[in-house]
Amino acid sequence: MKPKAVLKMSVDIAMTLLFLGQMGYHMTNNRVHEWTGVTLCLLFILHHALNGSWHQNLLRGRYSRQRILLTAVDALLTLAMAAVIASALLVSRHVFDFLGLHQRALGRRIHMPATMWAFVLTGLHIGLHWNRILGVARRNAKGKGNRFFVLAARILLAGIAIFGAYEFISRGLWMEMFMLREFAFLEYGESLPVFFASYAAILAAWGMLSCFLSRVPGHRKTQRGEET
Repeated sequence: MKPKAVLKMSVDIAMTLLFLGQMGYHMTNNRVHEWTGVTLCLLFILHHALNGSWHQNLLRGRYSRQRILLTAVDALLTLAMAAVIASALLVSRHVFDFLGLHQRALGRRIHMPATMWAFVLTGLHIGLHWNRILGVARRNAKGKGNRFFVLAARILLAGIAIFGAYEFISRGLWMEMFMLREFAFLEYGESLPVFFASYAAILAAWGMLSCFLSRVPGHRKTQRGEET
């Protein structure tokens, strides 16, 4: 694997882990949450810089259904992250407090839904790129034994998706997306492993949904420049 590819993968993994960590902000102090958020946003900017060809090729080539879906998700994710960053400046009590903005009520009303939309769109984004990893797995899956493990993996992923969908609904996270509640209701007594397992499953559920949609019969191969 080329060094740039390794760097891109490392950035993507770090972003995903940091985002999961940000969702558990009630389990850390506010200062840590803010600095972790700054790191996440810097990695997001680096992610776009490493995938500059996506920006350069937006107006080039033909848009297949797959490319339209991928571009729409990526564009919405970028807008959601921009809203997260802007609202973070308004609610900051430590890192950006020197700016003197002090619009925390307004910032909170923007930050909560923007963060949840960014989280969901991150899952969709991961799923749209998951076919590449599955392709590598299929090429390496030779023989009955490996086919058995592939089947077992599919069953496991289906179980994770069902669990993630249940957690997303039962935790009322969909309400945060549409500003149907002003404050997040968090289980402060919940253990850290259970919390992160639940949110990882939610992320995986959205990823598997977009992966499934991208493989619906009739879609065409992605065009050059779809990556980001």
